[in-house]
Amino acid sequence: MPNAPSSGLPNPASYTNLGNGTVRDNITCLIWQGTEGTPAASTFGVTMPDTMANNLTYCAGLASSGYAGISDWRVPTRVEVASLVDYTKTSGQVINSVFAWTKGLTTQTYDRTYSLWYETIAGISKAGNIGWVYNLTAGTYAGGGGLTSNDFLETSTANVRCVSGNGTGETENEQAVEPPNHYTVNSGEVTDNYTGLIWQQGDSSSGGGAQFAWSSAAPYCAGLNLNGQTWRVPSLNELATLVDEATVQPAVNTTVFPGTHPTSSDSGCMNDGLPTWYWASEPLATETTADWGIDFCDGYTGANNATTGWNAYTTGWVKCVR
Repeated sequence: MPNAPSSGLPNPASYTNLGNGTVRDNITCLIWQGTEGTPAASTFGVTMPDTMANNLTYCAGLASSGYAGISDWRVPTRVEVASLVDYTKTSGQVINSVFAWTKGLTTQTYDRTYSLWYETIAGISKAGNIGWVYNLTAGTYAGGGGLTSNDFLETSTANVRCVSGNGTGETENEQAVEPPNHYTVNSGEVTDNYTGLIWQQGDSSSGGGAQFAWSSAAPYCAGLNLNGQTWRVPSLNELATLVDEATVQPAVNTTVFPGTHPTSSDSGCMNDGLPTWYWASEPLATETTADWGIDFCDGYTGANNATTGWNAYTTGWVKCVR
């Protein structure tokens, strides 16, 4: 998982403009369409609005036409789009400037992904299939710096930035599944066999620990006495690799990560004051008093710069990584 170059974390994001309308991610090796697509009447027979079905058709059209000499274009998954976001940016688009940006900062700022997540969330059933989008501009919702993943019905509209590589992705009406042989567990550590990251199997709540402020997350990980290793607070993008869209409450593999909040003893999801947030290493770039976290209720990411609502949290847990 790429991290912001300014963060000092492993795998700093790096891109190459291939000069043919595409961009290669030098960390993930995915090849991306250089600009987000806008299905139009004259494009592969697709008409507006940019619904999930039209986005899928659009990327399939890029593939069948052999755009840039590539025949496997598809809609990206949630974690693939997450890999593009730089949460340290303070203005403009929050992906690298090597990517062309045609939408401006006020209209259609969401880029469509495709991971068809669990269809009932927080006890509320939603009609139709639900996929993910990412807000790739600053200045909306959380005041900048990448904001959040969010759930969109298939009939909702959003842009798409097609991707090539890493298999076939997910098709319409195919619910996301966890990749095979995802984790290896050993002595309280969990190795992600895809990213190479090694995670604390428990978290700061293990043994009855209490939630704490973001400022206490780094000291907790630095002082973690687990197998004599050096631990740190994960980036938000690294936390995003743990999300399992095949389940909710929590949206994580609970066999591998037992005790992840919200547990069965917690009273629900996405309500003020409930213990569902885990700290990331990044502060909110545009503010001095807000920081990023992920809610494993469903995998939302958000900064805590609100006084009411879903992201009005002041304390959280931490799951350390190395």
